[in-house]
Amino acid sequence: MDVGIEKLRELNELVSLSRKKKLILVLNPEDKQLEGEEENENVMYDKLNWSIPEDFKNYINELAKDYNLSYEEKIMKIYERICMDFIYDDNLISYIKKVDDDKFTLPDWYGLDIDEQWQKNRSNHNRRICYELSRYLAKSLNELLKDNKNFKTCIIWDKDLTHYFVGLTCNDYSITLDPDDFCNIKDLTRIKSGLTAEGIVLVNDKYNKFRSALDKFNEGREKYSTKKIEQDIKDEESKGNEETEVENDEILFLRKVVEILDKKYGMDSQGIFEYVKEIVDINLGADKRIKIWKKLEGETREAQRHIRCLIVKIKDEKYLIDVDDKVVRLFDEKEFEQKRAVYIPYKEGTREGHEYYDGT
Repeated sequence: MDVGIEKLRELNELVSLSRKKKLILVLNPEDKQLEGEEENENVMYDKLNWSIPEDFKNYINELAKDYNLSYEEKIMKIYERICMDFIYDDNLISYIKKVDDDKFTLPDWYGLDIDEQWQKNRSNHNRRICYELSRYLAKSLNELLKDNKNFKTCIIWDKDLTHYFVGLTCNDYSITLDPDDFCNIKDLTRIKSGLTAEGIVLVNDKYNKFRSALDKFNEGREKYSTKKIEQDIKDEESKGNEETEVENDEILFLRKVVEILDKKYGMDSQGIFEYVKEIVDINLGADKRIKIWKKLEGETREAQRHIRCLIVKIKDEKYLIDVDDKVVRLFDEKEFEQKRAVYIPYKEGTREGHEYYDGT
């Protein structure tokens, strides 16, 4: 992998132009001596060495030996593997503090600047955030492409959104790969539920080389979440020869959505939350739902997690969509006032950086 640093600079500049904000180019610290690149406000070396789980190494080694696949198809397979194997750590959201309309802060100890104990705790589950996922993805691509000098990988840091994603450039194209886009249903969720991959942006692709691989991957996948889940429900009903008009019963429809996401796709709490949120926004309108927190007790105070759930207003009633228990039920706001309340109003649930979470 011997494409010059200037190619990565060019990629970062193009992505910054498209997003209309300054982005920071993050390089692999292992390359510090090789590149001789000095750090500045636009370029930095990552705080941690990029690494991947052991089973990923074996997967990439086998993938590298498959000469029936193009590099682009192999890149898509690595991206798919990341999306299938990991889920988003929704507890992170409780630590994000809004500074301005489009600026946020997050404690560095939550995934960015971490120690061995954090990494050990994380190895016991598959919840990850963008800092962790981007390092996995960048390292995986480096391993796959290590013998091809046309490719160069980096991480791009949107500091305002406290967000990492991956950049890849070669002679034929430059792309960004983002499995956990903060603003939409993440590809971590989309890929698991049979939707198209939307987190890959073709910054330039003059021969449509990567576009062909992406289009091939997306063949047979549905782009729109609502259409996909409606078809899933119809398929399930046809198996039981039922004729329930779920579109005319909003609560039954939401229950069916949660059931499909849980039982058919084994979806995690964050995946169900963002999928259902989009369905509610499209079908009912964003004004019909309210976000709340659910507190998940851990063995210690530092292991306590907060995740988001939804309250939906339908026909003068409030219904809780509990993405942890995977149920839709009537909700009484008196539940907020219980002595050891499990559910917390959204504005009261934001946690400060000093309330440490150990990553478990």
